[in-house]
Amino acid sequence: MSNQIMSSNVGVMIVSHSLGIASGTADMVRQIGGEDIPISFAGGSADGGLGTDVGAILKGIQEILTDAGVVVLYDLGSAEMSSEAAIEMLPEKQQNKIQICSAPLVEGAVLAGVESCGGGDLYQVKSVAEKRFVGIEEISDSSKSQQISITHPIGLHARPAVKFTQLAKKFDANVQVKLEEHTSWVDAKSIVRVMGLKARHGKTMNLRANGSDATEAVNQLVALVKNNFGE
Repeated sequence: MSNQIMSSNVGVMIVSHSLGIASGTADMVRQIGGEDIPISFAGGSADGGLGTDVGAILKGIQEILTDAGVVVLYDLGSAEMSSEAAIEMLPEKQQNKIQICSAPLVEGAVLAGVESCGGGDLYQVKSVAEKRFVGIEEISDSSKSQQISITHPIGLHARPAVKFTQLAKKFDANVQVKLEEHTSWVDAKSIVRVMGLKARHGKTMNLRANGSDATEAVNQLVALVKNNFGE
């Protein structure tokens, strides 16, 4: 089952032995990442029990497959095999647009969905889901920097982190963030890196950026944090 047929974003296909898990994971991805994420899921066997259904997986992939491609996330090894079988039933040209991710189902699906919504390509979405990424470019001379305390009651949890990274991606500037007590800066446009900060209520974040729109980027991100991420 899917929520979109056509999209310019990478699709996210969820495969589980349980329909409830597949459906619930898809719902979580939509709630955290937004309704614009092209997502489909297949769960359970054809008779409604625990298992996988190659035909349902194939149908789900076809419903969201565009030139942007599809990443497939699964819960257990046999679900991976069923996914591979479904993909092999497609024309070779379409097979090349599908990537199976080796990632925890729920966390990987959320990360993939957010990266897809942010405009990441097929391999970027796969890498983020699997938490594989390259190091960031060091900013030696930032043209703009600010410090801000987190006042959100829960802190920089999933939905705020999504809003933060999506806003950062709107700017050409290289934007980085760190907690005051940390020494390492992270890419403010990476959902994995930002969520990895585990920035709780009361923590102080440092922001820095360089580039043509660095000042506007930092100002808007600071405003977002001050506004408790709009929640």
